Amino acid sequence: MKFAVLSSLVPPSASGMTVALYHLLKGFSGDEYCLISQQDYDEQTPGHSYMEKLPVKYYCLPVEKIMWRGGGYRLPQRLGYVYIPLTIMVRARRIAEILRRESASALVVGTGGWDCLNMPAGYLACRMTGIPYYAYIFDYYSKQWEGPNYWGHGDYVGLARRMESALLKGAAGIIAPNEFLRDALRQDYGVEATVIHNPCDLSMYELRPSERAREDGEVKIIYTGDIYDAHFDAFVNLMSAIERLRRDDIKLHAYTIRTHEYLREHGISGPVVLHPHAANDLMPEVQREADVLFLALAFHPPYPEAIRTAAPGKMGEYLASGTPILLHAPPDSFVSWYFRRHECGLVVDEDDAGALARGLEELLQNEELRRRLVANALVRAREDFSVVAVQRKFRELIWREDASVRAA
Repeated sequence: MKFAVLSSLVPPSASGMTVALYHLLKGFSGDEYCLISQQDYDEQTPGHSYMEKLPVKYYCLPVEKIMWRGGGYRLPQRLGYVYIPLTIMVRARRIAEILRRESASALVVGTGGWDCLNMPAGYLACRMTGIPYYAYIFDYYSKQWEGPNYWGHGDYVGLARRMESALLKGAAGIIAPNEFLRDALRQDYGVEATVIHNPCDLSMYELRPSERAREDGEVKIIYTGDIYDAHFDAFVNLMSAIERLRRDDIKLHAYTIRTHEYLREHGISGPVVLHPHAANDLMPEVQREADVLFLALAFHPPYPEAIRTAAPGKMGEYLASGTPILLHAPPDSFVSWYFRRHECGLVVDEDDAGALARGLEELLQNEELRRRLVANALVRAREDFSVVAVQRKFRELIWREDASVRAA
């Protein structure tokens, strides 16, 4: 049996979701699946060197000229309700052609990325070809349509929510990266999702130094990944917390695509050392250099529900690193629940720089606490995030006995 994966973000592009897909698919042989996306990976463009290209067939979907206007999708709302379905139909036919060419027995469609039309187009393509459709819900599909987006004009959230219900209820299986999103989908749509945490290749983290000692005496707080409106106020709190401790030896080292100018525009300034976003295979070395790994989500984001159910792709990496984790996130978020429940990181779930300063100081001063948190984190990495465990659950889902039943 062979399956196809359709997503706006597939390896070797860089994002937490892409890294999760990369680790999930790396264990499959090249003749077991193919990848479909809007990105042409034959082109050498910046950002494609963060991980190796998977040894499978890549298909690039061309941009539908029906809706492309002046460098982006720009439509008055009255036209959007006509052109969106037309574009979905055009894309679905192209996807269906690929599925037939590859003799695919199933299609897995991932949310996330910049394009909202993959899920309905993938679902329709499965109806055309009679194969099962699986929804990989990295985040709420309808949330991608909210706020200023590439549609330009018009509010299509209502349309997106109606489509979301049909796309979930019509799926042969649904994957959610955490328990909070699984429960939210059950409550909102009456569907059952299989929890498959974002995987991490634990073999990359097997060799860990027992102690961290640097001659310069610097205390490194390391963060790896993008920094945007899902993080801003948490990082503002961190910089204020460092200032409150009055310690010149503490610095935040951020491995990110963002610049100092961008961070300052959003209130993040102080002892920040920026590094280029590192390649995926260098992450273990980077994260082991830390005295503390910082994991954060915003307390006042523009999309609170998405933050509540978010599962950062770096979570498994942090747990496997052997480095103590300082988590600063809202109390009702999945990450706060997970770290509190398993005691695998120090949780500061108050939107308060003073509380964060006290938490950071305790983590730096209390060696027994650090050892306990690290030991618990390694257990959770093996139990919930190992590639072997995740791939087994994924195989069981898409290749179970009813996977060969044709879609209605």
